[in-house]
Amino acid sequence: MRLAAIAIIAAMALTACSSSEPASENQSRHRDVKSLVAAVTKTVGEKGSYRFSVTPPPTGGGVRAPSSGSVRLGGEVPSMDATTTRPVQTGGEAVDLRLVSTTKDTAFVKLPAAVFGLPADKPWVELDRKVDDDFTTTLLGFHDVVYQQAAFTTYHLPVIQAGGELRLTAQVGGNTRYSIAVDYQKAYDALTDEGLKAEVKLALDQKVPGSTGEIELDDTGLPTRITFYTEFQGVRIVDEARFSDWGSDVQIAAPNPAEISSRN
Repeated sequence: MRLAAIAIIAAMALTACSSSEPASENQSRHRDVKSLVAAVTKTVGEKGSYRFSVTPPPTGGGVRAPSSGSVRLGGEVPSMDATTTRPVQTGGEAVDLRLVSTTKDTAFVKLPAAVFGLPADKPWVELDRKVDDDFTTTLLGFHDVVYQQAAFTTYHLPVIQAGGELRLTAQVGGNTRYSIAVDYQKAYDALTDEGLKAEVKLALDQKVPGSTGEIELDDTGLPTRITFYTEFQGVRIVDEARFSDWGSDVQIAAPNPAEISSRN
């Protein structure tokens, strides 16, 4: 799934909180990025589904639209059903957009009828990546920003594994927090997925050499929070998502064709 250019800029670095304390030898589960990513990927895959939430930080740049929803793994790509709140028209009020995707080539968005004048019984619009118009590109961009934060196994973990170096492990309550420095040039050179390489190159082209990320795991090894920070054009970008309800009964499907409006 091609991710929007805005997503690579909005999803980048973080430093350890001063309230945490270095983990002792027996508390540290993983001594390098490779083992950390492998363990998280395995544990998450075994659960198969989860819920996520993204709340914009009170200060700093980056994605300012809150979002929440569910992800199910196991298909061609992770499936997502999410709602994000943001303006869709220049100068317009923020509205709720429901975004659903089950394949890498298409997504669906449920639009407010009052804004776009859709029939009340057909509030959904299909977004096809082969269609190149402003409406499709913009709405897919909204989808991809949320997707990158929610489906972290498709972007964050591969990039961390390719270009990351474990810098600090700390205990925070009952959780273990890992701080990782990511070198984008190193990631670009190591990645084999052309889509991910293209996204990393977008960061390099914007003179963003790298980032620092935090992965916080609970006592079962499942992520409770993944946060990234970076500096971009003098602004500190913050991207944080939280995860819960692992293995919950999540059913995600494309909308009923009878509820999809034609683009014609």
